[in-house]
Amino acid sequence: MPPNRVAKRASVACKACNSRKVRCTVTLSGPPCANCSVDGIPCVVQSRKRRRWRNSELLLSASPCDSKTSDDQVVAASDRALQPGPPVAASSHNDSQVEHISPRAGNGPVCTIPSGDNASDLSPQEVHRPPTVTENGPTTCLSEPTPPHLPAIPFPRRRLSDYSDMAQESSAYAEALEGSDNHVNGVPFYPGDKRGPAFVIDICEPNKPLKNRHFFVPMPSIESMETEDVDYLRSKGVFSLPPQHIREALIHSYFHHIHPFAPVLDATDFIPKYEKGRVSLLLLWSIFLAAASFVDDSMLSDDFYVNRLTLKRAAYQRAKALYDADYEKDKITLIQSVFLMSHWYTSTEDRTGPWHWSGIAISLSHTIGLHRQPMLTGQASRGIPVFWRRLWWSIYCREVWLSLGHGRPMRVSLDDSDVPLPGPEDTALLSAEARFEGGQKYLPGDLDTLSKVWLSLVGVTRVLGTILSTNYNAKGTKPSKEELEQSENEIRECYYLPQESFSQSRVVASHIYQFKLFFQATIIVLYRPFIFDTPRDCPATQHGTWRIFASQKTRTAASEAISAVNSMMAEDLIGLCHTITVLALVPPMQIHLLESTSLKPMTCQMGKHNLALCMLAMGELRKSYVSAEAAFRLFERAKNKIERTMVREEPPRTPAEVRPVEAVPDDGNWASYTEGYAISTPGIISDLWAPFSTLIPDDDSEIIQTCIMDGQLTGLGSPEE
Repeated sequence: MPPNRVAKRASVACKACNSRKVRCTVTLSGPPCANCSVDGIPCVVQSRKRRRWRNSELLLSASPCDSKTSDDQVVAASDRALQPGPPVAASSHNDSQVEHISPRAGNGPVCTIPSGDNASDLSPQEVHRPPTVTENGPTTCLSEPTPPHLPAIPFPRRRLSDYSDMAQESSAYAEALEGSDNHVNGVPFYPGDKRGPAFVIDICEPNKPLKNRHFFVPMPSIESMETEDVDYLRSKGVFSLPPQHIREALIHSYFHHIHPFAPVLDATDFIPKYEKGRVSLLLLWSIFLAAASFVDDSMLSDDFYVNRLTLKRAAYQRAKALYDADYEKDKITLIQSVFLMSHWYTSTEDRTGPWHWSGIAISLSHTIGLHRQPMLTGQASRGIPVFWRRLWWSIYCREVWLSLGHGRPMRVSLDDSDVPLPGPEDTALLSAEARFEGGQKYLPGDLDTLSKVWLSLVGVTRVLGTILSTNYNAKGTKPSKEELEQSENEIRECYYLPQESFSQSRVVASHIYQFKLFFQATIIVLYRPFIFDTPRDCPATQHGTWRIFASQKTRTAASEAISAVNSMMAEDLIGLCHTITVLALVPPMQIHLLESTSLKPMTCQMGKHNLALCMLAMGELRKSYVSAEAAFRLFERAKNKIERTMVREEPPRTPAEVRPVEAVPDDGNWASYTEGYAISTPGIISDLWAPFSTLIPDDDSEIIQTCIMDGQLTGLGSPEE
């Protein structure tokens, strides 16, 4: 060591290292340190002696700390300096009509829900938090005085237990080497694939027949919340639950209208916990947020909030406050919560809208390996792979429709996932949820039918995701006619409609109509780019014929979609639509808007009529979804702009300019073409090329006119939820 070099001493060292005058690693790894581990002796940490401040240092210091001031007092003063300003008050409502719960220490971040409609101010022992293992480590005062020209900067205290906890939480990879798949006393952990640290597991067990990448490791230590954090959450109203009858209505609405198309909860696990008051508070407010769109306004205005949007805003603010406070530690519960929080949308400028929360759900899913098929063994792991599969595909489906609605690239690639599509096993488990004790109170009785419709929706959405990631890729190549035909075949193979009956419930009817809308919207998205373009291998002589064919495909699908919307309005089911229905309604509205630009009077009037029906439905959805308000205003502005443009540019016609209607070949394929594409004839695409190869299109003027409007139609499918 150079003579002028001063050795730095560690602030904390164990007794053995201190007596031997060697470097101690206890501050980095926690006890035992590296030296004590090698020697096999107990690692006893000793506190560093407190330093007395000189009078000159006391005068120079902006935050004096004399010899009689304890270290805890210094840190407390520093903590007070770091505290934020006064918290924002919670949403105004009658506190006498809500029920209050408060934090306490317990076995997990769950809440105890009081029963009854009367308000009850409970003691600060009503919301469970994990127990805290406290260890009074050494504390030190600031070792150097603060210069007089600089303000005193408080430094947060770090206890010795913090290093120990961090070391324990960093041992998940080491725990994974033991290969435990018992989830009873552990949390899921995914070390990644062999490109990362998980390759060490393969080295240690090269002959292991089952290459499982999912493990359960001990729950990391969780500290109880600070008093100021609890006070902030209380000021945000997170401990003030709605009255019991509103809670019951929200849970009932969730399982009737959200759960069938997004089964991210295990009802057999959630409902018993909810009735016992052992539910995560973050998850509960997230459920209230998603279900608020289906609660009767009269129930809210009489007792709680002004309308549904007010309730949704309050539920979102409370859920976000809990998320920001790191209240929930369980990864599965976190994924479920942020997935449901993506049902909130305020404006296009909102940085924490559906796109944000869906991305967090995807990121958290990757951290525990939901995108990889779990190969868990043992009795304790039964049912976990099926539930994880449901959760993963629900997240994927929402990401696909959000990608379509926002016009943004997907953040999930099926090339990185080997989770199989849901199947009969999932249907059986979903159907059994309505039959278990307690399920009949909240779940619809037609879960068997609804689960089959959901399987079809997942299949259609998977094809839609492939279309978006290939046909709409910035650097991708255009698909061929055969690839388009194959994609449509895959879409139509997923089509499912249960047998109609007079006893069909409103819940089943609404989900069937919504599935029809999703199905037709996917067909539109498949052919929409080729209204003005052609496939990769289309000859130049067939360009005009192909554009007419693609236009007819999209127009037929849009007409089928508006038929489903019309049925929902006739049966008063618009108010039961899922959030992604707003996104699925946009592609048909685009086609009807395009039809309204046609120079043919009948086509133009039909487009305007169908667009008006869609606007009527979107106007009804505005009562529940802000995204519907954004879409309504967008199309209203686009419609007015197109009408003004057409009035300026359309010249007056004389009888001599009107072309006679040309003869149409009397061909069976042509008849099928004009009547729409039958579901039972998926191979008709290849049969249509020959009749069209010699046909002179009579829609040249319409194609030219619609090409003019193409720039105005770009980006219409971007309303968020």
